[in-house]
Amino acid sequence: MLNNKKNIFKGNVLKNLFEEMKEIEKVQVETKFNLANALESFLKNKGISKSEFAAKMGKSPSEISKWMSGKHNFTIDTLMEIAHALKVDITELLKFKPEPLIKTKVTVHRKKKEDPGEKKEDLDDFEYLEE
Repeated sequence: MLNNKKNIFKGNVLKNLFEEMKEIEKVQVETKFNLANALESFLKNKGISKSEFAAKMGKSPSEISKWMSGKHNFTIDTLMEIAHALKVDITELLKFKPEPLIKTKVTVHRKKKEDPGEKKEDLDDFEYLEE
């Protein structure tokens, strides 16, 4: 559902700031971004433009853009209004697979065997490199 994930945490500075956050703060930030992406997916799947959605909600297009930025802290009332405008149950807005904003790329390499005649593989035959 969330094919168009936004990854604003590309640089080391932002990555370091994100790593210094408390766990609950990380969850809050990730949830806001995931909710924004879920909302964007709902609009796309229903064929509703952001302008049409803004008119339906009685909001300005700039406010909808703010919502889509992933920084907006939605109230339960706003979530209920969104669900009503999209004709979905409010729980549908929150049914997204949590996606971490910062992902570490891990590469797995096969180590050279000491004894080439050895046939059995185990986890010691591989090394994991974080990039």
